[in-house]
Amino acid sequence: MLKSRERKKGLNLLNDTERKLLRILFNRNGHQNTRIVIPELARFAQRETGQIRKALEKLREERFIEWEDTMDYVRVIPGWLQAR
Repeated sequence: MLKSRERKKGLNLLNDTERKLLRILFNRNGHQNTRIVIPELARFAQRETGQIRKALEKLREERFIEWEDTMDYVRVIPGWLQAR
């Protein structure tokens, strides 16, 4: 039922991997403000690196994070929580 309400509002839903990565990145950037690399993200999220890259691309497209495939650093865009 929640999904149907969110679709009516026009919100794009994130899958489990994307939500998990966003939460990890948000907590890591907010508390420790350190760089995190993809193998470390894969270990924290308990996912394969291919899944991590795909989820990071989706989060970048949805403008939750700033990330380039060549960059070693992922940054959460401030204010995403209030905007959603």
